[in-house]
Amino acid sequence: MSAFEAELGHSMARWRILLTLHQSGELSQKQLARTLFMDPAALTRQIKTIETQGWITRRSDADDNRLTNVALTPAGQDLVTQCMPRRTAFIKNAFVDLSAAEIKALEAMLHTVDQRLKRMP
Repeated sequence: MSAFEAELGHSMARWRILLTLHQSGELSQKQLARTLFMDPAALTRQIKTIETQGWITRRSDADDNRLTNVALTPAGQDLVTQCMPRRTAFIKNAFVDLSAAEIKALEAMLHTVDQRLKRMP
């Protein structure tokens, strides 16, 4: 079990899905996979697990039956809201010993990587 999972009770992959849906609202699984840079098959496995917990719902897209949309349930919204303080504390703790210059350099590197990933097909 990772330190993140021990602190929040959710794997990083599961948390990223929950948080993205919390921030973006309903998305198609295709959009969610692109947003998270996640393999669609791996995403489907995670979604099935999360759905059995009652934290998300899936339904066919009203305009395109080929798409499946995913949204948080009220229980899923509550879960994310309850976990946010622990997530914030975990992130602060992870960066506590970094200087302001180190954090700025890390932000610049992450921005560069993010831009490269967004340009990839």
